[in-house]
Order: sequence, then C-alpha cells, then structure tokens
Amino acid sequence: MASETHEDRFSRGLEMLRRIGGENFDGPINALAETSADLSRFTVEYPYGDVLSRPGLDLPLRQLCTVSMLLADGSAQPQLKFHIAGFLNAGGAPEAIVELLFVSVAVLGFPATVNAVGIVRSVFAERELAFQPIKPATGDGAGRGWAGREMLERLVAGDAQGYFDRFAGTAPDLAQLSIDFGFGDALARDGLDHKAKLLAIIAMLAATGNRADALRLHLAGAIANGVTREEIIELLIQLSVYRGFPSALNAFSVARSVFALGVQTLQVNIPAPVDTESRSARLERGKALLAKSSAASGDAVVRSFDDIAPDLGRMIVEHSYGEVFSRDGIDLKTRELSACAALAAIGSATTETPLRVHINAALNVGASQEEIIETLVNLAPYSGYPATQQAIRIAAEEFAKSNPSSRQRKEESE
Repeated sequence: MASETHEDRFSRGLEMLRRIGGENFDGPINALAETSADLSRFTVEYPYGDVLSRPGLDLPLRQLCTVSMLLADGSAQPQLKFHIAGFLNAGGAPEAIVELLFVSVAVLGFPATVNAVGIVRSVFAERELAFQPIKPATGDGAGRGWAGREMLERLVAGDAQGYFDRFAGTAPDLAQLSIDFGFGDALARDGLDHKAKLLAIIAMLAATGNRADALRLHLAGAIANGVTREEIIELLIQLSVYRGFPSALNAFSVARSVFALGVQTLQVNIPAPVDTESRSARLERGKALLAKSSAASGDAVVRSFDDIAPDLGRMIVEHSYGEVFSRDGIDLKTRELSACAALAAIGSATTETPLRVHINAALNVGASQEEIIETLVNLAPYSGYPATQQAIRIAAEEFAKSNPSSRQRKEESE
C-alpha cells in the first residue's frame, strides 16, 4: 500500500462506506466537508480505506466490534446509530444487535445499555423491521451460579484466580455476583455466536481503557477458544479508529503479553454455588425497593423493554435493586447519593438520564438538596469542573421539577 495515492485510498474507502452506510451514505462526510475538506477526506481514507477494508475480519463481525466500541464510548450516539444500521446493511441479524446489549450489561453496565436500546428501537423503526422480541429466559434462575461457572470457563483463560483474589478477600460477594449475574445471567445467553461474543467483550474492555486485568483474561480466553492472533490484531487496529491510538496502543501492550504465553488453561478454584434463591424472590425484592426509592412501579420498568428484550427490564430490577441496592451495608440514602456521584463522575451522555433518576430517588429517600449538591461538588477535584458543573445543572433542573413554585418564579422572572 506504500505506493498508493490518496485517490486510491479514498476510492476504496468510499466503496466501503457505501456498503456500511447504505442510502445517503455520504451525507455525513459531505456535511463535514463544508467545514473541513481535509477532515472529510481523512474520515474516508483511514477508517474505511485503510482499516475497515482490511481482510482479517468479515464485515458483519467488524461492524459488531465497532458497535461494541461505541457502546463503551458512551457519548457517540449518532455514530452508534450509524454503525448499528451499518451492521444490518452488512448482513448482520437484528437479533445479534439485541443480544449484544446483554454483553454490554455485563461489561459496561446498565446506563450504556439502556441508552442503546432507544437507538436500536430507532434504527429498527426507520427500517420498518418486523422484529420479534428476544424470548425471556425460562426457569427460576436458581441455577445461574452453575451457568456462570460454565460460561467463565468458556470465556476466560489464564490466572482468573489471581484476578478474583485481588478483591474477593475484601468483597467476596462481588466475586460471587460477578459469576452469578455477569457470567451466569448476562453472558451465558446463547443468542450470539461465541466468537462474536469473545471479540465483542475484548472490544468493549479495550475501548473502555484501564481494564488491563480483565482484558488480559478475555484475550487469553479468546485464544483458548479458537480466536486467532490475527483476528485480535485486526480488532485492535480497528480500535484506533473509534477510540484513538492511545487506547489501541495500550490494548496492544496487553495483547503482546498474552500472545507471548501462548494458549493458556483457566486457573481458578471457585467454590460450588450455595445461593439457590429464585429469580422471582430477587425480582420481588427489587420491585419493592424500586417503589420505595423511585416511586416507580417495578412492573412498569420490567415491561418497558418488552418490545426488544424483556429480560433487560427484569435484570435492571432483579439485579440492580434486588441484589445490590437492597444490601444492608449502607443505608438507602447513602446508596442513592453514591449512585449520583458515580453517574456524575462518568459524565457521559449515557449517564444523564440515570443521574436524573437517582437525584430524584435520593430526594425520595430523605436526602436534602444540599446533601445532593455537596455530593456533586465533591467531584470537582477528581472529575473536573466541567463534569461537576454539568451535574449541578442537571440537579438544578430536577429540583425545579420537584418544586413547582420555584419553577414558576423562575419563569416569571424571565
């Protein structure tokens, strides 16, 4: 490719962009060209002409990895929508995109996943897809610990024991929840091709950054399960497009250490699961807590994803509220304030709506406006003033909604 001209690369990139973008594929780059012709050209030449046109991964799998990276970004909604549609244009199945959301639940959390549901709905509606919702899981959920152990063995390799030991001694329940929920509920689903699941997890972890330990285990697991070194390299080259060269270079550093070890076996000794609590028990506890904190019907939350994947709503209530928020270690007000702090610190587009929800939940369980403000101001030295100012703006808007008289005075003053 050293002797290629810009025109060669641009032409190849434009053809790849056409395959991914479908009708009106060049709309975004034409709009960009009005401001910067060079950036418009770079956007076609490097991502599409140099990277996505490489032969190492088939196009649907490349697009699934791109969607995974953009899910991890958290603030690239227009691009996420474009590439979800691009996955379908490349021949990917709608069901695979929905199943990818369950991988996102385990790796990225609920805010990123729930935000993506709206984008998926939009893409499906624009294409007038007659999508049949993913069928919910059957059974009472009491055996998820065993399912989690089995899926752990299929997804990771290397010293998983050392990984869990780093926090299991301090928070043993976290290790168990990781296996029961992360691997047993979210990742044990069989709706996504196994190689695609392995690569999607790697893409999310690498795109998130600062997840070297987990990335190392999943890279080793991918190799142990037949993913080739060349396929992993292609994924990480692609990472440079969507998360930048620093993220790609850091991920390559981890991958290089894994490649040097060759195929590894899983080293872990997990005690046999002892928790046989049923899914319905966790769900009912979650519904009760959700009603207390958010004045929201748990049934309504569960049903809110019925058109796409009913299990997503169930998982939010059952896991977030029934297993985590219902724990006894700290009182509910402190939990809600800590949730506000965590969401504000992330500061992505995917966390704005959850932040609003938890600000109101904090008020509902007894936190004062002053306590919420102090919780958010405390972020300034750690997340920066722009993130803190954004969180305070959101809080002020929610306070005004909960205090109609103050909102009316503001409107009258304007």
